[in-house]
This record gives sequence, C-alpha cells and structure tokens, in this order.
Amino acid sequence: MQTIKNEAENFKKIPGAMLVAAGIYTRIYSRQCFRDLGFDITPEQFVIIEVLMQRDGLYQRQLSEITMKDRPNITRIINILEKNGYVQRISDKNKRKVFKIFLTQKARDIFPPLSKAASDYRNTMIEGINKEELDICLSVLNKVLNNLLDKVEMCV
Repeated sequence: MQTIKNEAENFKKIPGAMLVAAGIYTRIYSRQCFRDLGFDITPEQFVIIEVLMQRDGLYQRQLSEITMKDRPNITRIINILEKNGYVQRISDKNKRKVFKIFLTQKARDIFPPLSKAASDYRNTMIEGINKEELDICLSVLNKVLNNLLDKVEMCV
C-alpha cells in the first residue's frame, strides 16, 4: 500500500498539478505579504491597479482579456476597488451604459509601496533560479499555454 507521502510525490510529477499548486501558493504568499505590510488590497485587486497604472481608462472587457479573468470576477474586483476608493467608473461618451475604469489618486498614492511588495514576493518566487533556468521555464510554460489556447473556449 502506497503511503500518502509517496502519493504526494507522484502528484508532483503531474504538470497541471504543479501549475495549480504554484498558483495557489503564489496567491497565499502574496496575500500574506500585502497583509503583513498593512495593505487592504488583494493580489487580484493589485493586478487590476497595476494594469490601469500602465493604461488607465480601460473597459472591463479589456481588463478581463488582459488579466485572463472572467467578467463576473472582474466585475466583483472592480466593485470592491470602487467601494474602497481605488477606482471609479466613468461612462463612455459614445455609449452611456458602457464604463471605462480609471484609477483614483488614492490608488496612485498606494501603488509605489504595493509595487515594491509585489516585486519582492515575485523575486522570492524565483529565488535560486538562474536566468537560463527561468528562460527555459517561461518557454515551457508558454508552450503549455499555446497548446491549450485554441482548445479552450474563453467566456471573457
């Protein structure tokens, strides 16, 4: 009879399982980093702020595409960010029922320390991995992504 430890080791040999585990631990660790520094922002919310810092005034649909999050998820994140004063919805001049999302000054003020915290936890993720290994890893992940892209129906 196989022990749990052996089963866990076998599970680690499944690429999809490892990708899911890496994603889960990335979210957990990044939340801890933000929380420990006293930020009331989740990593998912930070990604939206980060994208808007690069290109403010995007539609929810565009944010959904860029971040690969479905529309209900994006709507929920934006609702929270708006409630907490980090973004505002401004209706499009041409389409009154369509809104563009803009950062508030509060989000702009909090971005530099948030960005530093994100950079720190991202560096922790790749600690001990040299540039060549990282390039290979990213290349392999890109191939995995490309293998799946044309097979997946995205509802964004």
